[in-house]
Amino acid sequence: MRTKFFCSIFHFMTLYEFNSMDEAEQQEALWEHSVKLAEREDADFRYRLFQIDRFYIERRYDKECNVCKGQRTFQNPNEYLDPYLGQIDLKL
Repeated sequence: MRTKFFCSIFHFMTLYEFNSMDEAEQQEALWEHSVKLAEREDADFRYRLFQIDRFYIERRYDKECNVCKGQRTFQNPNEYLDPYLGQIDLKL
């Protein structure tokens, strides 16, 4: 039993594992395992950028009712991070 616990601490979630979860499981994974990196807005939506292990989740929320209207997941930081780069502190 102790070995199983030890292994679960060091398990990295993959993008594939996250995408194969249902909506409730993804929400739980975000709540328990993600780091919120940044937030931005446009006229209609608020976007929040999260990171879990080696991948990113961008969630789109309705500004009026703060309900998630969609998300995209990606691994390559060159894909969708440009709108957030001015907000992320890269200092060590």
